[in-house]
Amino acid sequence: MSWRVRLAKDAARFLKRLPRDQRDRLRRALDELERDPWAGDVRPIQAGRFKGALRKRVGRYRLIFRVNPEERLVEVAAVLSRGETTYR
Repeated sequence: MSWRVRLAKDAARFLKRLPRDQRDRLRRALDELERDPWAGDVRPIQAGRFKGALRKRVGRYRLIFRVNPEERLVEVAAVLSRGETTYR
């Protein structure tokens, strides 16, 4: 049974602005989230504005998301480029 993935407006806007190759790579990662939200390099975020959420590392980008098991829903709050202030 698969999961549904819902993108926040900001996350969708960020994806649209990326070059095609990077956008395709992130879309493949989103497809992986549909199959299994905990597969791959997924870790909980310990502090900052996304505390309590999970992050999936996709190259230099991070998918920030929360999992709702009752609805089998993965809500992607943000797609961020990794840097010094990514999680702040």
